[in-house]
Amino acid sequence: MTSRQPGPRILIVDDEPEIRSFMSDALDVFGYQVGAASDADEAFALLARTRFDLVMSDLRLPGLRGWDFAVRLRSIDPVLPLIMLTGSAPDDDDLCRVREAGIAVLHKPVPLPQLETALTEALGGRAA
Repeated sequence: MTSRQPGPRILIVDDEPEIRSFMSDALDVFGYQVGAASDADEAFALLARTRFDLVMSDLRLPGLRGWDFAVRLRSIDPVLPLIMLTGSAPDDDDLCRVREAGIAVLHKPVPLPQLETALTEALGGRAA
């Protein structure tokens, strides 16, 4: 019998408990290890003590908006993959900055096949 290696670790950051729960459940089914945070402060505290392979964050976090979150994350780890989730209009300033920086953006609600493809791409082909 072969044991399955644990998949990559993904941190989900979203202030909506339903979104965190749905994303956590979906990623768990895909085989990823999942951590979750409800805001930027909680996310950066988790990142300080746990190694993650990817961060998936809502663009609209309380206290620290999407672009500012991305800048702070890049100052801590410039190569950690980041995917932003949004329900914002396409002309939102934060959304435009994030896209211009080459950060992947997924629009809520995210179809599961699109989510799985985005994760695999962001992880450099390393699926769970």
